[in-house]
Amino acid sequence: MASRDSEKVSRESRAELIDIDYLVDKISEYIEKHDITGLRNLIRSIRPQDLVDVIERLDSSERRLVLGLIPSDYYMEILRRLSEDILYEVVVSKGVSKIARIMSDMQPDEIADILEKLPLQIRRRILALLPPWKINEVTMLMKYPPESAGGVMTTRIPVFGVSERVGDVLEEYTVKYQLGLYDKLNYIYVVDKDGKLVGWIEFRNLITAPRDKELKEIVQPCPAKVHVLADREEAARLVIKYDLVEIPVVDDEGKLLGAITVDDIIDVIVAESTEDILKFGGIIKAIKGSYLTAKITELVKRRAIWLIILYMLESITITVISRFETLLASVVALSFFIPLLTDTGGNTGSQSATLVIRSLATGEARVSDFLRIFFKELTASSLLALIISPIGFVIAYTISHQILIALTVSLALGVIIVIASLVGITLPFIALLFKSDPAVISAPLITTVADVTGITLYFTIASYLLHI
Repeated sequence: MASRDSEKVSRESRAELIDIDYLVDKISEYIEKHDITGLRNLIRSIRPQDLVDVIERLDSSERRLVLGLIPSDYYMEILRRLSEDILYEVVVSKGVSKIARIMSDMQPDEIADILEKLPLQIRRRILALLPPWKINEVTMLMKYPPESAGGVMTTRIPVFGVSERVGDVLEEYTVKYQLGLYDKLNYIYVVDKDGKLVGWIEFRNLITAPRDKELKEIVQPCPAKVHVLADREEAARLVIKYDLVEIPVVDDEGKLLGAITVDDIIDVIVAESTEDILKFGGIIKAIKGSYLTAKITELVKRRAIWLIILYMLESITITVISRFETLLASVVALSFFIPLLTDTGGNTGSQSATLVIRSLATGEARVSDFLRIFFKELTASSLLALIISPIGFVIAYTISHQILIALTVSLALGVIIVIASLVGITLPFIALLFKSDPAVISAPLITTVADVTGITLYFTIASYLLHI
């Protein structure tokens, strides 16, 4: 039975049709039957990348058993993909010494990423057990903030002086590459006598160049480089802008410190996109790792603050409505359209904010573009108002059968669309002025601001038109 299950998983793996829920059920089945041999064979048949998804869906008791059966060579692939909580469970299950042995064969930048997720005490114990030369590399990487370019770069890059000859470089490169001293890179980096970046040479150009030529004769300037303390998102933007597969990292003096490869850039883009989505949804601090393994207390802590703030702001709406109590008592039908108007304002503001935040995140827009964006959005929202207001008039008249109420709703709807759009594009720029992430100006905040302004405008227009 175990053999058939393993064969099925292997066939699915080749076809890339892995059913994670099926694997979780099979693991639970083997555990219930106490079939450790079958469980071990099943785990061996799953690709490491898929095994991470499986582990996250197991309950804690099942996960502890599975973690003890995962082969050591699998851990080299999955350790950096695990969330903080599960990574800690792995260290407890396998022991610090065994984890250190596994990590000693990994790349320094991967080791640094893993250690950043662990408690300080365990981090120090693992570092002490690594080979001395690797400790130096890892320690150097860990001195940079995780969110910086230095925090995601690799130092295992081929670096040669401008005066070195192609033949000598190829010979040294080949030896070091065979020893595993380089990551898989596409360029040879060239520096001057002070270690400052001069440029790079594509490897295929290097192997076709005359062996007696010096590197300075064939070196090309790098299209872009990034400062070691720059935000990692800046590195991702440069890679996308210049269509690069890697980007060099330099210090204040222009000295070459390392490079960020395209696989790390992809991880950065995914991480930053996830963080922006969470912030825009009202999650102040991004949830690291998987939602499935996140602690309930952490989820509550990250969501509660915004909900309290928004609740307090939304209470202003009650004050506004109470001021127009006489108006509502006289024309009860006005209250029917409050949800319609507030929701439309919130949706409009969120749309415009999303467009602007995306432009700011990709570098398309800057603070200096505010007026251009403001007038562009003013024109666009005015056209939207002209399209939607007549629809609002028809719906309001159908419900109320009163021309003045329908006209009030129609006018308020148009004004709210324009105001909410302008609020949506203004709040992200305000965040930038305060050196904050524009994504922090989340959709709930924009909705709340749109609610308050929308209701105020609605009742003000109603008071004027209905003379109450």
